[in-house]
Amino acid sequence: MMPAGTPHIAAIYASLDVGTNSVKLTVADLAGGDARCLCDRAVITRLGEGMLAHGHRLREVPMRRTLDAIADFVALAQVQGARQIAAVGTAALREAANRDEFLRRVRERCGITIDVLSGEEEARLSYLAVRRDPHWRAYAGLIVIDVGGGSTEIIQGEAHSSRIATRQSVNLGAVKLTERYFKSDPPTIAQLAAANQVVAEEFDRMALNPVAGGTQVVGVGGTVTNLASMDLQGTRPLEQLHGHTLQADALEDLTARLASRTIQERKQIPGLDPARADVILGGAIILSQALAHLGSAALDVSTRGLRWGVLYDRFLPAEG
Repeated sequence: MMPAGTPHIAAIYASLDVGTNSVKLTVADLAGGDARCLCDRAVITRLGEGMLAHGHRLREVPMRRTLDAIADFVALAQVQGARQIAAVGTAALREAANRDEFLRRVRERCGITIDVLSGEEEARLSYLAVRRDPHWRAYAGLIVIDVGGGSTEIIQGEAHSSRIATRQSVNLGAVKLTERYFKSDPPTIAQLAAANQVVAEEFDRMALNPVAGGTQVVGVGGTVTNLASMDLQGTRPLEQLHGHTLQADALEDLTARLASRTIQERKQIPGLDPARADVILGGAIILSQALAHLGSAALDVSTRGLRWGVLYDRFLPAEG
């Protein structure tokens, strides 16, 4: 924090998260050790769409959609006055056989380099985004659940520390689970059972320890944010969703509601981004199974995920 009366000199930086399902941009003023959000945007581009059926190769149409979004966001960050843009990629780019082609096209068109994160680094940065947040700094222990499009991370930190104690990952996310198991609209009982079984088996292999006293579970990512918005029965500004507590029972009700509706019917649900209507059920199943395996009756919602961890790590490394 800056002392009272100190002139404000902006220190504006941006982070870009290129995920399997969406591209997200955050621009923040980090002057004086604070992190004041100036701009926060997300667009669903489905970079990983069709990868499973085509030899883990990025398809041309999703690549073009994602390139367009990155170009728009780079221009927006520059208009906002960002000194630097830190861009990272996650599951789809980790797995894509032709990722080098895509990364080259980003450099040539947008003038930035995307750092493709390992699963371990993605987990560290997602955890940092929560640990450095004023909502959860005071908790002794934190467990962060990050449900992405292509993978899901469960990260537990050391007490009162930004260091990670354990990080476990399943190679299933909202998009991947949907593409593998939900062939009908709405899915059949058999398809739902198969999806729940495979997610449960993945979490069983983790041998997760039940949540202990003094430890708070926090969820990050578009799946969690949309479920929180649905829980509040309508679209809200991100700052109103940030810190919302989603009960496990309410999540079960939302999951059952989603499972019984077609994609077109889901698009009418208040609070749900229509562009996520086809994959939100997969994300809800993963999140519900994660809470059950952790023995947690609820989780807090963070709208400041990986991209905030990138900002803290790259441009504000010292604790404020």
